[in-house]
Amino acid sequence: MMAYPDNTKIISILASISIVLGFLENLFPLPIPFIRLGISNIPIVIGVYLIKELRFLLLLGGIKSLITAIFSTGFIFRLIIAFPSILVAILFMFYYHKATKNYSSAISTSVIGSVVNITMQFIIIKLVIIKHLAFLKILPYFILAAILTGAIVGLISNNILNKRG
Repeated sequence: MMAYPDNTKIISILASISIVLGFLENLFPLPIPFIRLGISNIPIVIGVYLIKELRFLLLLGGIKSLITAIFSTGFIFRLIIAFPSILVAILFMFYYHKATKNYSSAISTSVIGSVVNITMQFIIIKLVIIKHLAFLKILPYFILAAILTGAIVGLISNNILNKRG
């Protein structure tokens, strides 16, 4: 198969960039507790446009999530919450892009992924950690933040994709 080596190279490059961006993002304090810009997701959004097979996109997200969790504080927490969330977000971005590729951009794709990611994190936290429903009252604020940060990540991703020709 000729596609496999190309996907391997793309996944390696995008995963490496994503991991480095994740480490850099963790160096800076959070302006708002628990809300990150998500710059490490720029390579993931770009991957949605460069990698045509879902399994390779899921591999990219899995590598990014696993390695970032290994080298961060709160390994188990990050693994339990971030790993499945990014995989579900990739599923939504992949199928959204596939269904709307002629009518959408990396901005809308990123916003979809960002909103799905934070929603999944809340669902997992509810199922595994917090049993009370009261904490769900803050979900709308996190979704608003996800829309804003997703748009920024999407704008950056869109600019990179447009520059590559």
